Amino acid sequence: MGKRPRVFIIATETSGDNYGAMLARELRDLRPDVEIYGLGGGKMESAGVTLFKNMLEHSAVGLVEVVRSLRFFLDSMDTVVDKAKELRPDVVILVDSPDFNLRIAPRIKALDLPIVYYVSPQLWAWREGRVEQIRKYIDRMLVIFPFEVDFYARHGIEARFVGHPLLDIVKHDEINKRAEGLRHGFKIPSKKKVVGLFPGSRRAEVSRLMPRMLDAAREIMNRRQDVIFLVGCSPWFNPERYKKAIAAHEDLPLRAVHGRSYEVMALSDFSLICSGTATVEAAVVGAPFLCTYRMAWASALLAQVLVNYQYACMVNILAGKQVVPELLQHQAEPLTMALIALECMETGAPDMRSDLAGVVKTLGGKGASRRAAEQALSVAGLRPVSRPISNEVPALKV
Repeated sequence: MGKRPRVFIIATETSGDNYGAMLARELRDLRPDVEIYGLGGGKMESAGVTLFKNMLEHSAVGLVEVVRSLRFFLDSMDTVVDKAKELRPDVVILVDSPDFNLRIAPRIKALDLPIVYYVSPQLWAWREGRVEQIRKYIDRMLVIFPFEVDFYARHGIEARFVGHPLLDIVKHDEINKRAEGLRHGFKIPSKKKVVGLFPGSRRAEVSRLMPRMLDAAREIMNRRQDVIFLVGCSPWFNPERYKKAIAAHEDLPLRAVHGRSYEVMALSDFSLICSGTATVEAAVVGAPFLCTYRMAWASALLAQVLVNYQYACMVNILAGKQVVPELLQHQAEPLTMALIALECMETGAPDMRSDLAGVVKTLGGKGASRRAAEQALSVAGLRPVSRPISNEVPALKV
């Protein structure tokens, strides 16, 4: 009896852990005999992935920790390569995280192993030169945004659009039910308006945006009193940090919510959201919002030179027009945020809701993780046991 099929999944961030876990479950459903190993976090481990290292338990704060973090990531690369030599997986799936995955790809390819890249780096926005690494080391590119197929086609690379895995995660009926439970738990009267504040998931984002969002909340309260603010807190923005952040604003009707971002979005009449994955999540939930971001001035100047896209918010990029307002850098003034939120609360933002629904329709429908798993097995030369490979994936001919 030959060895069982083996797959490596390499993910180093929270979103990658989510997508990797969903992918692992679909791989097991298609091939119950598959062994899955890799790097990731708790969700991948719960999905049956044998982790070489838990990447999400490692954090870096301060110079000494950053140096140690670099050593950790370099050691993690060595571990993956050593395990690949030992276990000889049928395919290695790299999930997002280009700074890690594009560095390890040449070492894996040198072992003559096929590589699938799932969730493309945003090379179309900046560092486009890295597309040559994709051409050289990646056997199949699986993208989650439809316009990325055309981007790679312009570079002579075939990419397969599998759809966005968020459509498998967001279950509206369940989220709306839990959102009403959240309203009940916080004793929010139905006549109250709710504004969601999402200052980001990283320390720098929260430190730059949270004070402005709190000032915007005060501007809103100065104009109408029937509002309560729910703060969607990332794991970094823990209760201790949250308490410090709101010290000068404890008179505002603020409630911190940890680990329930979708429910906060669904419950909110309007949200202020840090640019990033959360904006696509809000679109899928169907929640109107404003996209904002601030970075250090030097980084902003550099971005103006390097970033070659008209919009910062992925929702607007997908729509090809401004569906949601963007307030970046000096434009991210509390009064402006407040006035936009007030107007949208007053009108219900019907046009924005309609446009968001249109954007979601471009994301490929449910089944992204299944289609990605089918593609990965195809590259590995493995046939599914539970059902044949579907023809749902639009393949680009080049």
